[in-house]
Amino acid sequence: MSPIRASGVRAALRISRRNALRSRWRSTLILAMIGLPVALAVFALTALFPRPGSDRQHFPIGQADAVVTGAHEWAGLTQDAWGNGVPAQRVPAQPDSALRVPAQRDGARRPFTQAEVTALLAPGSRVIPVARGTFRYLTPQGYDTGEIRQVDLRDPMSRGTFRLTEGRLPATPGEAVVSAERLNRDDDPAVAPGVTLLVGEERRPVRVVGVALFAMAGIEPALVTFPGSLPADAFGPVDPELMSRAWLVDSPRPVTWADVRRFNARGLVVVSGAVIDRLPADESYARVSDLVRTVPWIAIMLLEVVLLAGPAFAVGRLRRSREFALVAVQGGSPAHLRTIALADGLLFGVAASALGAALGGVAARLATPLLEWRAGRLFGPFQVPWVAVTTVAVLGVVAGLLAALAPAVAAGRTDPVAVLSGRRERGRERGRERAGRPLLGIVLVVSGTAATIASAGHDIAWTATSALVTQLGLVALTPAIIAAAARLAARLPLPLRFAARDAVRNRGRTAPAVAAVMTAVVALVAVGVAGDSEIARRSAFGYTLAPAGTLQVSGPDLTPDLWDRVRSAVREELPARVPLIEARMLATGSGVPLNAFVVDVASGTSTVEWYDATGSGGLLVGDENLLRYVLRRDDPGAVAALHEGKLVVLNPDVIRQGQVRIGLSRVTGGEAPPPLTLPAAGVRATGQGWARAVISPEAAAENGYGTVTAMLVVDPADFRTPSATADRIAAKVERITGMATVRLETPEVPDDTLFLVVLSIAAAVLVLGMTSVATMLAAVEARPDLETMSAVGAAPRVKRAVVAGQALVIALLGSVTGVLAGLAPGIAAARRPVPYPTVFLRTDGVTTAVPADAPAIAIPWALIGLLVVGLPLLAALGGAAITRSRLPLPRRRAT
Repeated sequence: MSPIRASGVRAALRISRRNALRSRWRSTLILAMIGLPVALAVFALTALFPRPGSDRQHFPIGQADAVVTGAHEWAGLTQDAWGNGVPAQRVPAQPDSALRVPAQRDGARRPFTQAEVTALLAPGSRVIPVARGTFRYLTPQGYDTGEIRQVDLRDPMSRGTFRLTEGRLPATPGEAVVSAERLNRDDDPAVAPGVTLLVGEERRPVRVVGVALFAMAGIEPALVTFPGSLPADAFGPVDPELMSRAWLVDSPRPVTWADVRRFNARGLVVVSGAVIDRLPADESYARVSDLVRTVPWIAIMLLEVVLLAGPAFAVGRLRRSREFALVAVQGGSPAHLRTIALADGLLFGVAASALGAALGGVAARLATPLLEWRAGRLFGPFQVPWVAVTTVAVLGVVAGLLAALAPAVAAGRTDPVAVLSGRRERGRERGRERAGRPLLGIVLVVSGTAATIASAGHDIAWTATSALVTQLGLVALTPAIIAAAARLAARLPLPLRFAARDAVRNRGRTAPAVAAVMTAVVALVAVGVAGDSEIARRSAFGYTLAPAGTLQVSGPDLTPDLWDRVRSAVREELPARVPLIEARMLATGSGVPLNAFVVDVASGTSTVEWYDATGSGGLLVGDENLLRYVLRRDDPGAVAALHEGKLVVLNPDVIRQGQVRIGLSRVTGGEAPPPLTLPAAGVRATGQGWARAVISPEAAAENGYGTVTAMLVVDPADFRTPSATADRIAAKVERITGMATVRLETPEVPDDTLFLVVLSIAAAVLVLGMTSVATMLAAVEARPDLETMSAVGAAPRVKRAVVAGQALVIALLGSVTGVLAGLAPGIAAARRPVPYPTVFLRTDGVTTAVPADAPAIAIPWALIGLLVVGLPLLAALGGAAITRSRLPLPRRRAT
């Protein structure tokens, strides 16, 4: 760049800064239009995306130098820097290679003792034991299951792995802190500070003394106990994958990779902080992948900013037309005028992006404690992804320049004679503004729509990308759409006819406004269709596993005493002769519930898992009343099979040679009981029941298993429980325990009221805000025409009607086009794959993830009506209300 050119840019920036300070309201508006999306993107990238290393560790190291675990039988193992493992045949030699534990690790394991680990470390090293495992523990309101860690949180090595939020840290054996995630999950006082829990089958007492947030390391702990609260063997055998029994190491020197390999030779798995710190950013792929997935959303945001800020820059260009004319008559070239106009975009883009990035980063830092509390875990050290933040800021500057580009081109065409004499510029009188690029727009719309249809059932990022292509095509077609609408308005009343023709004559101002409204409406309609479809699907199929009218009280983790109290509370609200059906589930001799699954005898693998009664049904234990409820009819043959000790199965296809083999597992993990082979009878159900198989309590006892109550049921065939009665039962049960669920099965109507209210508020803010800016610009440019109307005797209300017509045209064109364009991506998003599909149980006991009569698509007609009818009319009324009705007389101009 030559010195003259550089000085010209500096002069243009000074002019832009002076005008920005002079028009503070317009400047603030532009800064908000560009800066707020930048701030939102930076906040999301900084606060919501995973922090590096936050989910890679088996056990959080904190301030320790390393965490180690191992057994003498593992001598000669190899590992990667994170302690991960692979099959034994892989023998890596680098820090990023994988763990190989010899085959004998699955036999007898002699774990290292604390003294042996200390002897292998550098002199002066210190170690403290840590352990983790899944336990079932008894609360005052029933049983619960979760991970329990055992470590001294007061030790400096634990610093950074937690943050105490309430109470104090454990100081003696028998004390623990509960995780905020566990406390927030159920929102009940069952594990609050001051409560004593009974942990494990031995029921060791543990008193909760505080609440803490913990760093994510696989599964967040429900409780963290002081060392000695639980015996070491209660955590199971030593395991390198789970770090079930390990030690934190405080070493006088860093634990190097050579030390790790030396420990591997002795049978120790080591995760060293010094080794991890020297690793390259192996999370970069995930970070780049996350950034790539956000590209379409950032591009849509950029497009919206350009279209939204464009009219605001056009207003500034129009108000500075006399300034541009004076520069032109003093020798300024069109290039100089364009540079002065583009300086606005550069100045506002840089200022808004810098302020937005700073605001987003500060907001993310301030919001981190609240987000951590809501998530129930620590996010790790606060880090700013500078590459992503810089990219977003640069995009903000680019958005400012692109928004100022069209006004800059118009400024370069300034007719100084017409402007200084107060006349309309000739180029504008002749309608020289182009009608867009219809051919390019048609190609983009067709290809984008086809890609959107093809993206149905795939990742949502593909749908967003294809929708972006469609929107770009519609932006290119917007001038042609405006021209077509003007031709259709030939027979409309004067205000609408004038507004339509004014929109055609000033496409450079109207097209960005219509396109901005259209882009916002496309996003709102797409979100509305996808969200409404999801609500309808959940409401129609998410909770319809029991017959309509059934009252269920479920809670497999309640104690017998609590069940007695719950049973009495339910009985008090029911008529005397109504049977209360009790469904039980298999359990160990100590009362630990067991999960059951069918085992394929030929392959030895499980085919269909049978969950407990609080899930999708399962192997239930009960009498003929339960069997009648499950089958939805009286069946003497099935009752006889039940009394004979047979397993009554709703899906006869799983029976092999008159028997069914059932695998069992503890809900708390650990060694599983041996498989159970039972004689079976297949009986087809005639209606929607709950279980897939029923066995009698006597048959369970004969096979050496106990039972625990899982659910109480009131069959609608016996008594159809009124809603008021169910509400009273629920209130009584809640006072007894918060770990029981009372449900009255009733047909549910999709309730999308809150969802539509939120979308409607967003639609009103976006559409009315964009329309207002464009309408103000149109009113300023139409001033000469309004003055002419006044001179020929137009009534005062004409100006209000004209401004209202301009607002109506802009809002109506943008809304109608946006609604039509938003249906395709909304439908495609609604058909995306569900990560965790709901399991549905047919009457024959067979499960399926997708019901045959699943709802197609739910269209939010109320939202569409608001967008197509309500908001355009509201925009027109708003434009008329804020416009002065008194028309100014035309000024006398020198000839």
